[in-house]
Amino acid sequence: MAAPLSSSRDSALKELLERSAATKSDAVVIWQDGHELGHYYANDRAPGPIELMSVTKSVVALAIGPLLADGRIKSLDQPVADFYPEWRQGQKAKITIRMIMNHTSGMQNFLRTDVEIQPAPDAIQLALAAELSNAPGEKPAYNNKAVNLLSGIIEKAAGKPLDAFLHDGLFKQMDIHPGPWDKDKAGHPYAMSGLPLTAADLGKLGELVLNKGNWHGKQLIPARYIDGLTQPQSEASMGLLWWMAPQYRHFTTNPEIFAMLRKRGVPEPTVAALEKGLQGAQFDDKESMLAGIQQALGPNARTVLFDDLMSRGIGPQRLFHVTSGQTAAYYGEGDGGQYLVVVPSARIVAVRQIKASDDSEEEGEDFVGFIDKVLAVAGDSAAQTGEAAR
Repeated sequence: MAAPLSSSRDSALKELLERSAATKSDAVVIWQDGHELGHYYANDRAPGPIELMSVTKSVVALAIGPLLADGRIKSLDQPVADFYPEWRQGQKAKITIRMIMNHTSGMQNFLRTDVEIQPAPDAIQLALAAELSNAPGEKPAYNNKAVNLLSGIIEKAAGKPLDAFLHDGLFKQMDIHPGPWDKDKAGHPYAMSGLPLTAADLGKLGELVLNKGNWHGKQLIPARYIDGLTQPQSEASMGLLWWMAPQYRHFTTNPEIFAMLRKRGVPEPTVAALEKGLQGAQFDDKESMLAGIQQALGPNARTVLFDDLMSRGIGPQRLFHVTSGQTAAYYGEGDGGQYLVVVPSARIVAVRQIKASDDSEEEGEDFVGFIDKVLAVAGDSAAQTGEAAR
């Protein structure tokens, strides 16, 4: 059994679970060293598999590890053109698997998946035909279209589709039972999203990462590969389809950002509202930062933020100077507030799931502060420096 929590950590756990209910979560579970510390289930029952949204990407990253270990993928720096010869000419010949995984492929992309990807009969062919917006390897830009290429690469390397490869490999070895994986019309499982898992099964994958690829004494994925997934790439918070959360993060409005917004064509009413509402503002965490943007933009803040800023590649953090501590946690995150969080120094794994989609999700249900609340449960151990916290 896990050791009893201190009073401060126990209070943090209670707050986490109360917030889980308030945000209409379907499942929240937190474990330490494989022992459950607490859970919240809607209707007091553990639900079946729930679609992970973009946390699927973090699972797909794990699928590549065994293919590297047995040489079916030579390295993450292997060109995509080795699998798709039509890319052997021009700039696309420079695109590697690593660039797909750290979002620096340079491929043209729409943030909304319903614009191109979901209507397309074949998501892999859609990606192969994409033009380049930037030179490969230069500029990070979150890219669902590019990530879907990993489904094809894994199928070519493994000799079977992505879902079958995981079912016959990692999932079978770990007694994981997924729901039906969303596929395009050609039958390819999406790599960007689409995998349904229970909270318990998703937690197993978090434990696999926590233990550097070792599952109950058997090394299923090389430890060195797991370490590589959680090393900063072109951005400090970005790994290879995994993300890093620091011990703390402070946001101070960048006074020069408003001129950049105007130059990028952001509508003047939006720029003026941000300038008025954020000038000189300071926030101590992501949740309060986003609340500040919402207050500045008014009741339609979420729509305005997406349509006027994010559609132009301007995320909310770009509005601020950000200072942060060392990495305290690794995580996967998906639309609606799907989370898989691993806190190595505290030996903690936490999962949050909700069935809501963008169409039905109400304000606050995405549980923006989930990672901070998990770190509060971790306590002082999450603030440790050294190898365990990096």
